[in-house]
Amino acid sequence: MSKLFITSTLPYANSYRPHIGHLFEFILTDSITRFNKSFYSKENVCFNTGLDQNGSKILQKATELGLPIGEFLSGVTDEWKSFCEKFHIDYNNFYETSSTTHTEKVIKVWNLFVKKGLLYEKEYTGKYCVGCEAFKLNKDLTEGKCPDHSNLILDTVTEKNYFFNLSTYKETILEWLKTNPINPANKVNELLVFINDYDEISVSRKRTELSLGIGVPNRDDQVIYVWFDALLNYIFAADEFADWNDCKTIQLCGPDNLRFQAQIFQCLLIALGKKNTGTVFIHGTILDKNGRKMSKTEGNVIDPIEQLEKYGIDAVRYYTLAGLNTTDNSSWDEANLVTQFNSEICNDWGNLVSRTLHLIDTKSVDVNYIVLNPFTDNVRKCEEEIVKLWQNLKIKEALQKTNELVKSANKYINDETPWNNENYEVVLKNLYYLITFVAALYLPVFPNRPDVFQAIESKKKAILFTKL
Repeated sequence: MSKLFITSTLPYANSYRPHIGHLFEFILTDSITRFNKSFYSKENVCFNTGLDQNGSKILQKATELGLPIGEFLSGVTDEWKSFCEKFHIDYNNFYETSSTTHTEKVIKVWNLFVKKGLLYEKEYTGKYCVGCEAFKLNKDLTEGKCPDHSNLILDTVTEKNYFFNLSTYKETILEWLKTNPINPANKVNELLVFINDYDEISVSRKRTELSLGIGVPNRDDQVIYVWFDALLNYIFAADEFADWNDCKTIQLCGPDNLRFQAQIFQCLLIALGKKNTGTVFIHGTILDKNGRKMSKTEGNVIDPIEQLEKYGIDAVRYYTLAGLNTTDNSSWDEANLVTQFNSEICNDWGNLVSRTLHLIDTKSVDVNYIVLNPFTDNVRKCEEEIVKLWQNLKIKEALQKTNELVKSANKYINDETPWNNENYEVVLKNLYYLITFVAALYLPVFPNRPDVFQAIESKKKAILFTKL
């Protein structure tokens, strides 16, 4: 098979504590990667993540804390890597845009663009949001403020910077969209608005406005715009794994990142002679339990570490994938987390495995060979449907279908009563066949639970999940 390169966005390194939205994207990317490694080939799949370490906000935060920028970035990187470890985020590559190698590669791309005549200087006046590290059109604002950073006053900036013409690649981008690369497809209309509204983008800032970044070659007064340098990480990371043009590629991002991932980066790819991304996957936004956007001002921010400490890794990962909408907005509700984990995993899945193995053990049934029959045919059919849902990145639906299979198995065992049924051998063989498949289907959710497979292998009763 061809190699598969999967990447999250690179979160902005201005905080020691990732928020619940970061957790959602990380677990989604991790589970998609684990699915592909489990069902295809571990060696042919690469999961890239990391940190965007250039920009005004980062320097501001380091200054607030009285730390040298290098010490601040090192501390933030350690915390984010620790966060990934706690939540079993098994990345293959952790990319840091402050690295010397990244700087050298960005400058090489910049010089290539200059040589091709793709960059030009222009004086520009616009409203700039430091929170987004981006210029805003009036139509993007709500009552004159950035909707994502309403607590910040927008700067009206007049600068002479380098620009990159996006409209040059408009027709190519529209042709790319015919291949249905945007998931979910309802984001295409939103993307078309960006494509029509933004004809160009500033790719540099005055050093006085952006002192932390990669300097424009031969210009002491200009720094390469953080989005330009950060977006290139995907290409550089992929090329360490396999040539970008030879890979199947999946980029995950939040809805506020659509313009950068699906317009700006795609134009950069075309300019570099690279093929466009195979799939740009836009996940949903997590709201509080009352459906409000989370903010420190509202006091409704959910701390992922607190959730981990209260409920454990299995429940948090499961609820993130099975309880939240993959591509639509969702409310993080702790009561639902507890109910869903207890019902679907502890009661349904855990008890099914325990009951099946207990009966196999007490009745000494040899389940090392399976007699194919309509029951096993149906299990295989369900597995094919679930695998297809994972392939189409319909993660919540895939887990719902898996749960339905488990519920059907619990009904089967209750209906067939193998503890007093003379046909118990066939029933238990069927159930063993099913739990073996289901354990593999749950693997992207519960990756560090070898005890599940050990119990199935040993064919001995085990209590695998404890109710919250």
